[in-house]
This record gives sequence, C-alpha cells and structure tokens, in this order.
Amino acid sequence: MTQTVGFAVIGVGLVGPTHARFIDEAAGAELKVVCDLREDRGRPLADQYDAAWLADYRQAVRRDDVQVVTICLPTALHLEVARAAAEAGKHVLVEKPIEMNLERARELIAICERHGVKLGAIFNRRFVFGTRRAHDAVQQGELGRLLVADMHFKSWRPPEYYTDSGWRGTWSQEGGAALINQGVHGVDLLTWIAGPIRRVQGYARHLRHHHIEADDTTIAVCEYASGALGVIQCATSVYPRQLDRIELHGERGTILLEDYKIAAWQIDGVAPGEPPAEELALPGADKGTSVGHFLQIQDMADAVREGRDPIVTGADALHSLAVIQAIYAAERTGGAVEVPQPPAR
Repeated sequence: MTQTVGFAVIGVGLVGPTHARFIDEAAGAELKVVCDLREDRGRPLADQYDAAWLADYRQAVRRDDVQVVTICLPTALHLEVARAAAEAGKHVLVEKPIEMNLERARELIAICERHGVKLGAIFNRRFVFGTRRAHDAVQQGELGRLLVADMHFKSWRPPEYYTDSGWRGTWSQEGGAALINQGVHGVDLLTWIAGPIRRVQGYARHLRHHHIEADDTTIAVCEYASGALGVIQCATSVYPRQLDRIELHGERGTILLEDYKIAAWQIDGVAPGEPPAEELALPGADKGTSVGHFLQIQDMADAVREGRDPIVTGADALHSLAVIQAIYAAERTGGAVEVPQPPAR
C-alpha cells in the first residue's frame, strides 16, 4: 500500500511540536490536524505545516483524512483521548508513560484491541545506535552472563516546571513525578536490554521540590528475572544536570552508555561498530535521541500501510510502568515488592 497516512497531533506543549516536525519529514505521512485548547500555540504550529487547527480532540479524531492520532497530553488524559480515537477507528501513538498506572494502561490497550486499531508507545531512546548496540550485545551473549545493570538519571528541573503545569508532580494527574516522567525512559531501556525486573526495594522522596506531592529523588535496588542485580537512580533535584548513564556488567566485560552514546566498550575481541552513515543523516540525528522520535513516527506510518504492529507496542510499555509502580509501593511499605512479569513474546 502506498497511500499517505494522515496524522493528528493532540497537545502541542513540550513534545507535540516534535511530533509535528517529524510527521512532516516522514515518508508517506502528512500532518492533517494540530489540536490544542490554546489557539495561540496550536494555530501557529498548524499554519507552519499547512494543517488545520482544532481545539476539540473529539472533532480531530472524527476527520476522514486522519488515520493516526498521536497523544502528547498530560498522562491522565491518555486513556480518554485514546478511547475516542479507537472508537473512531484511528490508530494511536501515545507518548510515555502510556498511562498513570497499570490498570489504566491495560484498559487503554484493551480498547485499542477491541476496536482493531494499532497502538504504539513512544520510547525513542531504543532507536539510537548506542542503545541498540548494547541491547544486541546482551541479547546475543557478547557480554556473557549479565551480572549488574544500572541506570543513573540525575537531572534538574526548575520549580516552575512543576508549578506552571498544574499537573506535574501530582499523584492524581501524573501518577508520580521524576521516576514516572523522566525515569521511565531509563527503566524501559534497562528492561529492554537486561530483561524483566522481578523484585525492587527503594526510596522515592521529594528532597528539593517540596511543593510537589511525588518524587524528585528516587533510588531503588532491583533484581532481574535472570538473577542479575542493579540500581535505578532518578532525580530532577540534581543541579546541574549530569549525563544519563546506563551501565552493563557481564562476565565478559562492561558497556557504559552516556546520554545513550557508547562511552566505554570493554569486551575483549568484540568491537562496538559505528552508526550506519545513512542513520547519521536522518531527521533528528543531529540532536541525539530525537532521531528516535522520527523513526517511531516513520515506523507508525509504515505499520499502517503494511498492516503490521508498530515496533514498540502498547503492551511493550507495561513492564517499565509495573517496575515504577513497584518502586513507589516499596517506598510506601518499606519492603521489597514483587513486579508483575510480562508475558513471553
């Protein structure tokens, strides 16, 4: 099938303009609608790409020229908008985290399945060369038996990041704060590369942003289903921001990723290789992980035309959310918490 796939972007706060840009640049995709309650930011973006601006997402998802809806809204609104899109027969691409908790996430997935529409979840950091190469090294046994897999995300958000939004940092609208919003990327990468996590213990506190309900500093110890151990650190309280790090230690060596690029590759007899030249020329490649957004939007357009699932499905987003919820539960209970295991794929 060669038809153009029409997209509607719902919500143009922080990440919506990124979706709009890459829809415009993806082959066989076209931005048809920009939807945002605020005309002052929705209409200019729509005009930039010769698309329509609408304030009501219910009108956007009913348009005949829209086949895919991308949801770039506060977390607690994902289910509501996905339901409307699926009921209108539109495929759905939703930003991370897929929803605030497992119950709502599973409902969102079930709705899309019931209406026969595709559901993709944005985890753009899976698509850059460094994380893909690390994933392949672990999955293909180049690192040997995995012993330790750690994530360190020590970042900074100013107070107005929370106060200006009205929803960030709240349990009722975000389901947490630093870990579920920023840290979900790292947790997803850990479980994608190192395999499922089965048990966690940890602390989730707000040590600096005392005006928010949920965490700005979270540290947990995890045990993988494979028997490996690891540490998860996530903060929006650390100034200045430090490089995001993924550390993988196996019987045959070590891999260190910094901001999702290979910083150390210490495996005797195994070379990391280089990113393909054509990948370096892709939209967003000049800005690191932004290329992952482009590749996921291109993949969604291709999936619709080819009649297949997107590379990262809604079901793929469940385990990282389960780990995050377990860490929050560990903070409340003060003990180890078992993590629901994903089905075998």
